[in-house]
Order: sequence, then C-alpha cells, then structure tokens
Amino acid sequence: MERQHVGLSELLGTEFRCDCGRSHDLTVRRFVYDAAAIDRLPDIVRQCAGHCVRAVVVADSRTWEVCGRRVLAALKRTYEDTREVIIADGEFGSPICDDATFQTLLARLREAKPEVLVAVGSGVVNDLCKWASFELGMPYLVVATAASMNGYAAANVAATIAGVKVLLEARPPVAVIAEPQTIAGAPHEMIQAGFGDTIAKHQSNTDWWMNHRLFGEYYCDFCAGIVSELEPLYLDRPEEIKEGDASAVEGLFAALFWSGVAMTLVGTSAPASGGEHLLSHTLDMIASVRRHRHDLHGRQVGVGTILSAALYERILAIEGPEFCAMPAQIDAGFWSGGAVAEAVAGQYEAKRGAWDAARRHLADRHAWDRLRAELAERSRRPQTIRRWLERAGGATGAADIGCSKEQLRGAVLHMHEIRKRFTVVDLAWMVGVLPDATDEILEQWLSC
Repeated sequence: MERQHVGLSELLGTEFRCDCGRSHDLTVRRFVYDAAAIDRLPDIVRQCAGHCVRAVVVADSRTWEVCGRRVLAALKRTYEDTREVIIADGEFGSPICDDATFQTLLARLREAKPEVLVAVGSGVVNDLCKWASFELGMPYLVVATAASMNGYAAANVAATIAGVKVLLEARPPVAVIAEPQTIAGAPHEMIQAGFGDTIAKHQSNTDWWMNHRLFGEYYCDFCAGIVSELEPLYLDRPEEIKEGDASAVEGLFAALFWSGVAMTLVGTSAPASGGEHLLSHTLDMIASVRRHRHDLHGRQVGVGTILSAALYERILAIEGPEFCAMPAQIDAGFWSGGAVAEAVAGQYEAKRGAWDAARRHLADRHAWDRLRAELAERSRRPQTIRRWLERAGGATGAADIGCSKEQLRGAVLHMHEIRKRFTVVDLAWMVGVLPDATDEILEQWLSC
C-alpha cells in the first residue's frame, strides 16, 4: 500500500511503500490501550497469533502481581493449558536481560512447549520474551506495565552477553496492549525513565543523519520523524508527566510505542538510539563488572541526552577543527580485563574504518561547514533538554542516577569504546572536545 494520507494506526500489520524508496513491513498488528484490554486478550491472541492451544505467560515477581494473574485468568478462559513462568530476580533485586537469564528462560519454555508467549512487564521481560520467541520461532504479545522505555514494538533486543551490552536482531511482538490504569499507576521513576528515553530521539536522529552524510548510511525522513506529531501530547506537558496525569502519560506511552515502530521499520535502532544511549549502556556494564546497582535505563539515557547535546554544542562551535587520531586501543584496565575487555576491544577495532572515513570526508572545509549547518538544525541545546527533564522530575545529573562524579566521568571517557557505530561521542574525540572539555561539561551540565 502507499503511505500517503494514511494515519499511523492504519499502518499496523501492513507493508507499505515509503518516500525513502523502500517498502516497510510492519508486523506489529495491534496496539490496544484500553481499560478492558486484558479481558480482550484471548480475542487479540486469536487475531494476531492464529490458531494455538497453549500459551505461556512470562512475568517477574512484581509484574505478576500487577496484572500477570489477571492475564493468566483471562487466557485460561479460552486456552485452558495456559501456564506461567516467573523470571527470577537478579543479584540487585530485579531480573536482567543477559545470556544466563535467557538460557534459563529458554529451558523452561522448551519444557512448557508453548505456541505463543505473552510477556507481562516492561524492558527486561519484554526483551527476554522477544529473544526467546525469536529463538523458538513463535509469536509473542506483550502486556505493558509501564511507560518506561521505547522497546515494546522494536525488533531488537538490548542484552548483556559476556558482560557487554549488545543489540540483537529478533522480531517485534504481534501486539502491544496496555491498560491506562496500570500505565498511569506505575512507579514515578519508571515514567520518568520513559520520558528520558523518548526525548533522546532528537539527539539519536542527529547522529543518524551524521552517519548518513559521512558514510552514506540509509536514512528515512518518515521514520526519523514518526514520533514528532505526537510530541505535543507529552513534551508540552512535562509537569503533568511528573504528576502522573493519565492523559499525559497516555501520550508518552504512545510516543514510546511508535518510537519502537520506527526502529522496526528501519531495521536498526538508529531512529531512537545514538551516542546518548551509550552512556546508559556503559553505566550498566560498569555496574556489572564492579558488582553494584545502576539506575533505570531511561533515566540514565536522559542524562546521556544532555551530554550528547552539550557535545554537539561544543563541536558545532568549532570553525576549523584539527582532527585527532583515534586512540590506539581501549583502556582494558577500566573494564577489569578478561572477556569484557576483549569484547569491548573487538567493537572498538571494528570502528576504526568509520573513524578514518570521517576524517577523510571532513578534511574538506566545505564538507565540515555543511555538516555543521545540518547538525545544528537537528540537535537540541543542552539547556532545552535539561529543562524538559527538570520539569518532568527526571534525572539530570550524576547524583540523580546514583553515580559519583568520578563514576560518571569514567563512563563519559570510555563510552566510545563499547560500540562500533559512529556517534557524536566519536566526533567529539576526533575534534578534541573529548577528553579536553570533559570536566567543564560535567560541571556545567551534569552536576546536580
């Protein structure tokens, strides 16, 4: 079908031709936000997953109590052999999406022999079920429990494998359903996390455009702007987000859902995840290596979004840059050596070609000036990002996310090492903003 004059909701479950020249296939068939959504679940399963007789409900101990029991009861009215699997908590009180947890879940699911999975939860539960359903070759649905992240409708899985945060390709759910009373009633910090994850799109889209200009990476204007029309529903109402206003949270949840759709349509995380996300992933990895807690992903991403905007602001003020060589190797000691350092080193080495290509491209002064002008149009100012987060009650600095200044500084100076994809963080190293201005940026923008 052609996309012209078609609303977003009408694209669900369709393949359509886009102005970017590609055909996008959206396998997410239903998005249901309704007070009686769980009661409707058997019909939604039938419509989206086809004929099946055995379902497994997957939750953690908290989401099971929030609405997992109700999901199980609703499904049992039609699918009598429905069973539940409760994912165990990790060392610090909640499950984690890592290779060990995944293998345990996979073994339990193979024993249960489901034909469809129903995830009840948010980030970790959704990602583990997405991963498992892809491995087992079966559909899954997710009953969302918080407006906390944008991965509900995404095809990729954010997992920790051998201690390193990676993105794995999988398939999105066939349906995302939620009840307003559950989403609006989620803990405030989870809603703040969702707000931080959503506003990151301004910076991630800037990184995406930069890669398009520097390396010819595929770029789609429609997917880049897919959430923009929803912005007034939540971005104009940060104080109402902070207060948990039901309509403002609904707008935020819709933006999170469609942000995930954008990633699915493109086939990468580029529309919603750039250099700002690397700060959160690095903090998670540090916490794992050094065995301490970390904050919610989206709250850390909000802080990373301020950082990204501050880096762009510094970079775009440079008229005639002197390009620095890529640091020869990672700081293995920072990653405590071993398998984690080895995996990080592999990602870092894979980026060397992009770094060299960027330097060659930008050696032309006119190319630098064009790129500066284009990036300036897309990136937001750090004070704008920080003001949004403050008004929504979100995290804006080290102390807010349970980090010492030194821990945050270490993450900022090593976050470019963990992924092969080129981002604003790499550009900041290329032009000397990092490491030279690290302490100034931390003091100006990320001190609580």
